[in-house]
Amino acid sequence: MSKGYYQTYKIADDVIHGGSFAIHISNIDFITWKRNFETGEFWVKLHTNSSKEIRLKVTLLELNDILQTWGNEKVIYYGDENANEKYN
Repeated sequence: MSKGYYQTYKIADDVIHGGSFAIHISNIDFITWKRNFETGEFWVKLHTNSSKEIRLKVTLLELNDILQTWGNEKVIYYGDENANEKYN
């Protein structure tokens, strides 16, 4: 774990769980994320109905998996605008 972000989690039966947390997707109020341009990973915060946060460090593919499980299965986040310009 780095800076309070969990790196391992699993999604099963609409529950996201890791080593020391488990939350049903219906208890997630909203999701925010930010790309770490140094590593290409995403820092994700699951904001709960009780105003707590669960922080995850994930790949783009994992971010889309979380977004599709929580919201709309047709949602696909492709990355930040001008991401190629920032990396080249």
